[in-house]
Amino acid sequence: MKAGNILLIIGLIVVAAGVVLSAKQIEPYADYVLVVGAVLVVLSGSLRMRNK
Repeated sequence: MKAGNILLIIGLIVVAAGVVLSAKQIEPYADYVLVVGAVLVVLSGSLRMRNK
């Protein structure tokens, strides 16, 4: 697997964890986890575009 794909999978898992935290209403941590997950997904997209 390429680094972009691995980063995308990790980013989506982190976003899913943020959704669970948000559903449990653990608000400050949920916001941070969602932001980190979004940054990982954006970085994976840039890595995938660089490899093309």
